[in-house]
Amino acid sequence: MSKVFFKSVDNIGPQQTQIDQIKELFPKISPIKKGDIVAVKIHPGEYGNTTHIRPVIVRTVVDLIKEAGGIPFVTDTTVLYKGMRFNAVDLLWTAEVNGFTQASMNAPIIVADGLLGDDSVDVEIKGEVLDSITVACAIAKADCMIMISHCKGHPGSGFGGAIKNLGMGCLDKDGKTRVHEVGRPAIDTEKCIGCGVCFDQCVWGALKMDGDKVYGDKAYVDHDLCKGELSCLESCPQEAIIPPEDVAEKMQMRLGEASVGPIKALSGRIGYINWIFDLTPGCDCFNFSAPVFSRNVGIVASSDPVSLDMASIDLINRKMHEDGNCGGVHDVWGIDPVIHLEYAEKVGSGNRKYELVE
Repeated sequence: MSKVFFKSVDNIGPQQTQIDQIKELFPKISPIKKGDIVAVKIHPGEYGNTTHIRPVIVRTVVDLIKEAGGIPFVTDTTVLYKGMRFNAVDLLWTAEVNGFTQASMNAPIIVADGLLGDDSVDVEIKGEVLDSITVACAIAKADCMIMISHCKGHPGSGFGGAIKNLGMGCLDKDGKTRVHEVGRPAIDTEKCIGCGVCFDQCVWGALKMDGDKVYGDKAYVDHDLCKGELSCLESCPQEAIIPPEDVAEKMQMRLGEASVGPIKALSGRIGYINWIFDLTPGCDCFNFSAPVFSRNVGIVASSDPVSLDMASIDLINRKMHEDGNCGGVHDVWGIDPVIHLEYAEKVGSGNRKYELVE
């Protein structure tokens, strides 16, 4: 059973700000030794997203790392889908637009998987579905890491927290593909009208026109090119792009197992902070921010990412029930997020049993 340290939003005020809470939590989970190069893993938000974690929170952590004798750099990785974080140039531009600069955070930003998202280290996992995973190079080669995760919903995993940040956010493009490849979709040829709207959504060119004698001018998916991340689904006006059955469960299995990759690369020297504010249904990868599904909860921290996420989900569910909402995180997308926590636990990323310390 791991300890999860909790600072409630109900205690925030002039005498205890979020900054004060971070300062109290940090020594309890810090793995830093003097002289360590320390990765500070964040998600700066997609261009247009406004509910991502705030730069002042990151600045607080950076200053605490320096006080502990560490040498911090802030980091994130490129993505598989169309947007303003597909390569390192666009990612750095987006981070700056969203307020994440060396001036605001007191540390440089390094894109961990390089210019095109292919700079990585292969880490053996030996899971049920993954033998290994590719961890972004700058993360894998750091001495230790502080991970700051914004808790929110997610259309693929139901919930995004520390495990999602490890098993997706710390990987290069190849690693992300290994997690997502179970999502390669098909085309419902009866619904498809061959309009080609979906083509522009796929940066990999996996959506093409068939033009054969059987189906005529219909779209098809080239599975040799498709990465399976399914951002194309919403682009089809006819809803003709069909994901595989049980894709959420299959993806979560891989996501959970992949989370142990960065942990092994850093010999477990990671401290985790979950920021449970602005609980939007969609992740920070969305280029907009939808209305929240729950009130703010607070900040939790732990040296165990599985316990941390389990406690975060429980705290959110408790807040929702206090407000008369009988549902929970699993109802936001109709997906049980505990699945990826179970698989993370199986490969040794942590323990779902926890002690909440307030």
